[in-house]
This record gives sequence, structure tokens and C-alpha cells, in this order.
Amino acid sequence: MDSHQPGADRIGKSPWIYEANILKLNLVLGMDDELASLILGGSDPVGGDATEQQAQSQELVQEMEVVNNEVSNTVSDNSNTAVAVAPLHSGNVASATNAPPGAESDHDTKTTFAISQIPTDIRKRSTFAKTYFEFPLTLDAHKTFLKEFQDRWDLGCLRHDYFSATRKIAIRMGTVLHTIFAWNVGDHVANDLRVRKYHPEILIADFAAQIKQRTDSSVDFADNGSWCSPDVAFAHVDAYYPGVVFEVSYAEQKMPLEEIAQTYIQGSDGEIQVVVAFEIEYPAAKQAKMYMWKKKEALVGEIQAELVLEEEFQKADGSVNKDSKGIYLSLRDFCPARMVPEDVKPLLNAPTYLGHDTGIHIPASELCFFLDMAVRNHHLAEAALQREA
Repeated sequence: MDSHQPGADRIGKSPWIYEANILKLNLVLGMDDELASLILGGSDPVGGDATEQQAQSQELVQEMEVVNNEVSNTVSDNSNTAVAVAPLHSGNVASATNAPPGAESDHDTKTTFAISQIPTDIRKRSTFAKTYFEFPLTLDAHKTFLKEFQDRWDLGCLRHDYFSATRKIAIRMGTVLHTIFAWNVGDHVANDLRVRKYHPEILIADFAAQIKQRTDSSVDFADNGSWCSPDVAFAHVDAYYPGVVFEVSYAEQKMPLEEIAQTYIQGSDGEIQVVVAFEIEYPAAKQAKMYMWKKKEALVGEIQAELVLEEEFQKADGSVNKDSKGIYLSLRDFCPARMVPEDVKPLLNAPTYLGHDTGIHIPASELCFFLDMAVRNHHLAEAALQREA
């Protein structure tokens, strides 16, 4: 991956870099709305009086200097506790170069997008109030982001999804609650897979041994330009795409879970078989729901994500939903059908074979236990942060 880092002189000479920085600091750090509106709609980089633009740019430079001073007081002097994301190229510049004839020109391509100087002190980020953001972004600008900046920005707790159909980028900032819940779900599935490796039926055991967990592995849908960063993923060792992915939504702004599921399943042409999502009430984390989408062939050659499960596993009072059966996954869900040996397929049709489970089951009670553990650790992190404030 290209490790090019734009120089300081390039950043300093472009007033639009400052405008984009201020916009992102407004959205992430809660800065002045009037200033953000100036950037979003009050100025046009391709029109207007040059003298007026220069005066506005100078004012923005002065504002940014103040912001930089404030940020420097927030972020530790230790450089490894902060993420500085270099600015993206202007969407309209990229599109003008690479867009096919007649390509739609979005209004938002006139804005330069930068995700820059986001304080990422781990302790502060773990309890940060706003953890999910969406911004419009052109396909070409996203390609530039991946080429020039992803290697310095994708640090695990700060991840992104890109939806080519709607031309938007979603930025996720991990929290203690989110991270611990997702980790426990993945650990439960991984443990069950390890048990299946010792199934008395050797065909089932050998097949289960081919399913592995993927960690910190983004999914690139090259055919349409989309990009997703799953919380947990499992794949056959010979598969490019994971067969099953898990997503956890715990944010003030709800994640577009259905859109994410469609992106996974359609973008992989059905190679991703199942998307499981958990939606946790924010910020109380009492009520929690689970969703499951599976691949469905709607028309000839058309793949869709079909919602097959939508169920509450923890009620609004924090108790277990005893009517919930939890999550069940067949080993066949973890890879495309062509990778399942013909003599194994009938053995996996039943949940048990020779008195032993053939699939993966996560009961609702176990999910509630994972959530309770995550909430308790989240509160511990908040208390530690308050003591150090």
C-alpha cells in the first residue's frame, strides 16, 4: 500500500485544507455550527470573488490556529496517542479525472473532505459520546483515501465503511462496550468451532477445521468500490470473502444495518452468506436486538440480503428475553456452497449428528452475559477517566 504522506508545505498552502479540518473538528469535537455552515454551503471553491475568498480563507486559517492550540492541549504529547489523517483530495477534482462520461455530479463533490486531527487518546475515545459519523464522499475520493492514507489511519479502534451506491463514508470510533461485546461474540463462535474440530464424524471435524476467524480484516468489494470493516468475521481458509460477519451498533446515530447487510451480501455476489447484527440501546445499553440477513437469489443472477431474524434478546428492563432462541449458524453458512464437500452437506442439515452439535449456537442468555460484562467494563473505564480528569 502506498505510504505517501503529503508534506506540511502542501497542507499549509491550501486554505481548503483548513476549511475541511474545521468542518471535521466541528462534527467530531462539537465546534461552532456557523463556521461549519460556511464550509458546507456558504462558500464555493469554484466561484465567487477571489479577494473575498482570500479574506475568508485567511479568517479560517486564524480560526484553525486557535483550534490547533486547543487540540494540542487535549491530545497527549506522545505522538502515538493521536491519529492525524491527511486530507482527502477534492471530490470534484478526482471525479473530473476518473469519472466516466455522463457520470452523476453530486453536490457534495464541491467540498473537500478531510478527516484530520481527530484526538484518539485511547482512554478518551473509549467513552467518547459520538462514535459514528457519516459524510458524503465520491468514489474517486475514497480511492484516494485508501491509496494514500488508510495505512496510517486504520488502527483498529477507528474504522470506516464506504457505500458506493449512496456515495458516503461512515466513520466508526470504538468504545469499551462495543469492543468487549464484539470480542466475546467472536470468542464464543471461535470456541464452538474448535469443539467441532473434535466431532466424532471425521468429515464434520475436518470441515470445521477449515473455518477460521479473521481479525482486523476489512472487506474490499472491488467490483463496485464499496468497503466494509466488520467487527467480527469468519471464513473458509480458501475463501476470499468471509462467510459470516458480525456487526455491533452502539452509537447515538444508529448504524444503517440493512444497508450494511446488503452491501456485504450483494457486494460479494453472495460469497458472504450471513450477516448478523446487534443493535444495543444507546446510551443505557438495556434493550438489545439481534438481526440476521442471509443470501437470497431474487431473480436470475440477482443476489439480495433477506432479513430472516429480527428479535429482542434483552428487554428494556435489562432482563433476558426467554422467548428468544438466540443465534444459530450452520457450518454451511461459513463459506460458499461450492466449498462444502458433497458428502458433508447432508451431515450438516441437522443441528446434531451422532449426538453432537454440528452448528454454532449463541443463546440469548449468553448474549446478555456478554452485554453485562461489556457495560461493567465501560463503567470502569468512565470512572477511571473521571478520576484522571
